[in-house]
Amino acid sequence: MTTQTTTGRGVSRSENSSPRLPRQNRCLKSAVCWPALGVLAGLTAWPARAAEVTWLTDLPKAQAQATAEKKSVLLFFHGSDWCPTCRELERDVIKSPEFAAYARQALVLVDVDFPTKGTQSEALKRANAALRKRFNIGDGLPTLVLLNESGETVFQEAGYTGGGPAAVLPNLQRHAKPPGSTAEAGGFKNLSVAEFAKMAADKRNVILDVRTAKEFEAGHIAGAVNLDVLASDFESRAAALDKGKTYLVHCASGVRSVRACGKLGPLNFPKLYNLRGGFKAWEKAGQPVEK
Repeated sequence: MTTQTTTGRGVSRSENSSPRLPRQNRCLKSAVCWPALGVLAGLTAWPARAAEVTWLTDLPKAQAQATAEKKSVLLFFHGSDWCPTCRELERDVIKSPEFAAYARQALVLVDVDFPTKGTQSEALKRANAALRKRFNIGDGLPTLVLLNESGETVFQEAGYTGGGPAAVLPNLQRHAKPPGSTAEAGGFKNLSVAEFAKMAADKRNVILDVRTAKEFEAGHIAGAVNLDVLASDFESRAAALDKGKTYLVHCASGVRSVRACGKLGPLNFPKLYNLRGGFKAWEKAGQPVEK
């Protein structure tokens, strides 16, 4: 993989102005779309801009750099040549001096693109597809993923609803390692169904089901505790839990559980594990379900 240089990309969403596209080429309702790239043999060519930042396409290389520089890794999963709202976020946030200044201080940036056109190399396509599966992105393009030095996900979200740098940067700053900090950023680790089941067998660990009560009643993992991440009292109820225990978090498909881990981290839960693919993956794998 090679290094790419740019001031950025990105977008906000604009439902009124977005043309109807096929499902696989359509932004999520609340999602951000990232702007157009030209890709040649794994190298993304960006027009020169005032405040330049560096983008990589090789995650292992980015993680090594982040460890050496004591920074966090930020990945952008996007489709560069089909999202109609890309230019808005690019103009509002990614091209802003505020983003460039913060990125240079605290982030190693990784571009994970899924264009429908261009000459992206087969090796890069395979690498990006593997990352898409690893982080349970599915059809949820675009998605923003923040990793700590250990490669653990500390923030994952799809969407941009406007507001410029003032709306986007605080989310990154809240979860990323502070510039120059030597303390490890808290996060969570994604587990496969087999890994999750092995840890769930240890009764000292807590299985935390963050789906709704209705979903929980329809079927759940034996011994799980239900705490709806979308409920208004989620944080207050979570704060009463024993922070010394290990929490195995899951939802239906792996999206809400990532959000839950993002909320639990700042509450000083040091041992968080997320089930990749959620309860659906658990059932599909033939694991036992209690009703």
